[in-house]
Amino acid sequence: MKKVAALFIAVATFVVACTPKASPSATEALIPAESRVKTDKTTIDAGQVISSTSCTKCHREKDYSRATYDELRPVLASMVKKAKLDEKEIQQISAYVHSKAKK
Repeated sequence: MKKVAALFIAVATFVVACTPKASPSATEALIPAESRVKTDKTTIDAGQVISSTSCTKCHREKDYSRATYDELRPVLASMVKKAKLDEKEIQQISAYVHSKAKK
């Protein structure tokens, strides 16, 4: 029985370790570069709504001022997949995070 449990744990660890992670190319494709982020108030406000409704389902509101927008892009790429945001919502949440990120 112990051997079966150990084998199960080993296989589960292998499967988790081999799952694809967000790659830089995925980040580039999903999250706009800093120069392409919209900065109008309407888009930023819509991003704040997404942050306070979708993002806080899984974790508390983040303090984005501790990192630059470029440092946050890979995090955004992995989170927008989990939140199943569409392209417009990605633009909005990116604008909000950009407005709060360290300059």
